[in-house]
Amino acid sequence: MSITKKINLILLFLFLSKITGQSVADKYGDRIELLGIPFKDPLVLCQILIAIFISIAFLQSGIDKLVDRDGNLDFLKEHFSNSIFSKIVPLLLTVLTIFELLSSLTLIYGVFYALSEKTTLWIFYGFVVTSLTITFLFLGQRIAKDYAGAAVLVPYFILIMLGIMSMY
Repeated sequence: MSITKKINLILLFLFLSKITGQSVADKYGDRIELLGIPFKDPLVLCQILIAIFISIAFLQSGIDKLVDRDGNLDFLKEHFSNSIFSKIVPLLLTVLTIFELLSSLTLIYGVFYALSEKTTLWIFYGFVVTSLTITFLFLGQRIAKDYAGAAVLVPYFILIMLGIMSMY
């Protein structure tokens, strides 16, 4: 490598380190602003973004269960045919649909509440309801011996737990 290229790399490194040397805390202090919306701290922004992400997943899933109830019912009857849930699949589908919609609606309300009232209390409530819903889903997958399906739920659960833990 020529000396000119080495000097250019060193200068680039120094330039980039100068730009990225300032942390969010250095720039904003104890609050952060994004697109003109002030947040108490970066954790509040994280809580709101996690709530939006999880609410999208649960709202879509709940609406799908309403729109295609028969298809979901057929799939779940087959899925749980050799389990203790085989006789109560329609009831479980109804309960799951209610919990998924309740989870997403609580989180959506929580986001609007957080932006208007500057508190994430309702996002916390949404995370709690959502964690119960994920636990129900996880239990069902394990009982159906769908271990791959159960494993898919783990990242969602971890994300929700991180959201809850960030509240304190």
